Amino acid sequence: MVGQPRSRRDASGAARASVPAQTRRDETPRLPPVRLAPREELAAAARVAPLLRAARDLARWAETGRGLAAGSALLPDAAVAAAELELTPGEVDAAWRVAVATGMVTQPDGHASGAGVLESGDADVVLSAWHCALDVMLGAEDLDGLATALYTVGGPVKMESLFDAYAAAAGTWRKPGQPGPAADGDPAGPQGPAADGTAADGPAADGTAVRPGSPAEHDQAAVLSWALEALADLGVVELGTDDTDSAGGLTVTLSPLGVWGVHRRLRSQGWHVPVLGGRDGAPGLLAALANCDAEDGETEIAAWLGARTPAKAAAELITAASGGSPGLRGAAFAVLDRIGTDAVPAVRAALDEPVLRAHSAVWLHEHGEDAELGPEDRTWLLVDLGAGLLEEADPRDVVAELLPELPPETQAEIVAGLWQVNHPAVTDLLTALGDHHPEPVVARAARKAAFKARSPLATPGTRTP
Repeated sequence: MVGQPRSRRDASGAARASVPAQTRRDETPRLPPVRLAPREELAAAARVAPLLRAARDLARWAETGRGLAAGSALLPDAAVAAAELELTPGEVDAAWRVAVATGMVTQPDGHASGAGVLESGDADVVLSAWHCALDVMLGAEDLDGLATALYTVGGPVKMESLFDAYAAAAGTWRKPGQPGPAADGDPAGPQGPAADGTAADGPAADGTAVRPGSPAEHDQAAVLSWALEALADLGVVELGTDDTDSAGGLTVTLSPLGVWGVHRRLRSQGWHVPVLGGRDGAPGLLAALANCDAEDGETEIAAWLGARTPAKAAAELITAASGGSPGLRGAAFAVLDRIGTDAVPAVRAALDEPVLRAHSAVWLHEHGEDAELGPEDRTWLLVDLGAGLLEEADPRDVVAELLPELPPETQAEIVAGLWQVNHPAVTDLLTALGDHHPEPVVARAARKAAFKARSPLATPGTRTP
């Protein structure tokens, strides 16, 4: 498991070896773990975001009776607002939609204006308003894709490379003559493309309107430039310089506020978005370890253990292991290694839990404690460890490392009896061994055992997971 400090545990001659972190059992990309800045720091950045301040100023300007109606539509005198507030027409358009969405504009029903939220609101209120503005700005596919691309990269992106990252996350660019998302229209628009498949009018890089069919409609550089400007106005992205480039090329990266906002947005959409340095319990720590490298993993473990007593940490880890997947069980006992002898009472108590018995017995043996460890425990643990590795790694890497120190004939003998282990993942493990093990004798034994495990006449062992 990526970031898991324990690389090897003996179980009936089986060695759990590290597998390459880059390979995964599935092809679904995993987002990198992130560190979230303190809320007060994030709120301070949101208070000075140019677009949010423009929305506040426009809302106050509207309340003076200058002619902007409360609601979601702009009236013709938006040009007057642009002149008096020193904004471009495109900025007025975006600011008005943000002002309405965040409640800064007094509504027709008389609901009070929230234009003072930036000055008087607490951190949670300010961040809520800012995130609402982010939803407005990311309402179009292209801006959403750009933000997701930057989040996925997890660091500065060279400007010339941003097109590739953008296209990978947001889909292909619209080709001439084809209707498409708001790349040729208004990226900040909350509705994206019109219902008839055409894009709405919207601001270009210089704030002027881009009309369908105009030369700028298919100018990728202009679209990307406007997208970055729009996100920068909300404090989502930051521009920098590539220190490794002698020419000092520009880079773009998500700001801490942008990381927080995109993380929250992706989490609400069901993405797995791990956080480093969080205050979560053991399940949060173990999930984070599955997505970070060894150095970050050690840092996370040290910080997490430092925030609680050894006894409390051990109890939390045992509880998480009892209800977790095979991979999380392995990670939990690896972290228990960092606690050492102070974890012995909690681990010994876990001997009574069927799903933890084998892990606990091996752990106690490794720490100089007595614990009964029978052949059934060893084979069950072998299956559980293999299942944990299959959660994270390519099956070819798992089968090559699961029993690496034993001769092929011995491996085949062990594998042939695994069908009797009562573990929910035994068939998957045997199938992986049969499909990918490099030794023909072991692969053959695994295929035969998998057939037996699937048979309705199979008589599994007594070890219940």
